[in-house]
Amino acid sequence: MSTNTVKEHTAETDRIKVIVVTAFFAAITFLGIQSFRIPLPAAVGTPFVHFGHIFVVTGVLLQGGKRGAVSGTLGLIIFDILNGYLQDVPQVFIETIVKCLIIGALFAVIKRKADGDKNKEYTGAVICAIVYGCMNIVIELVMGAVEMMILGSGFRAAVLGSAMSIPATVINAVFMVVTIIVFYRPIKKLYSRMAV
Repeated sequence: MSTNTVKEHTAETDRIKVIVVTAFFAAITFLGIQSFRIPLPAAVGTPFVHFGHIFVVTGVLLQGGKRGAVSGTLGLIIFDILNGYLQDVPQVFIETIVKCLIIGALFAVIKRKADGDKNKEYTGAVICAIVYGCMNIVIELVMGAVEMMILGSGFRAAVLGSAMSIPATVINAVFMVVTIIVFYRPIKKLYSRMAV
């Protein structure tokens, strides 16, 4: 086999690995919501506690912002489409891409500054999970208030109603951060062995 043929074969194998891993993260994001949901009462929407954001953030931390945005957005949107939340798809699409690209860029900077220090990288992963959780809370609060105002509520009533729906988002954010704290290192080790 010539050197060019080996390089082409290796490049093709790497592309296939990237596609498979991205699809894997999209699938586990979908399954993280589909197979584990605890509905919570709320004035706006139908919030529930789930595992989805854990896999979105893990995907971003391991794959990078762009690939993490693709896998996370696909997983969340497929869930919405298959479970009757079609009206939420545009918001989920935009907000997931934005959050993933922001924490992906933040984590890339932190990793560069960590310069191979695994403790600094771990701290960066936790910081990124916290940032993602906070962005999620703020976005859900704002979008819930906007939705209620569109439906005819006054500003104050809309903000109060939206705030009453936030506990599920807060629980999801806290649960996601704790899971990243506990599982980031072992998952990173496993992912590194795959060398994608």
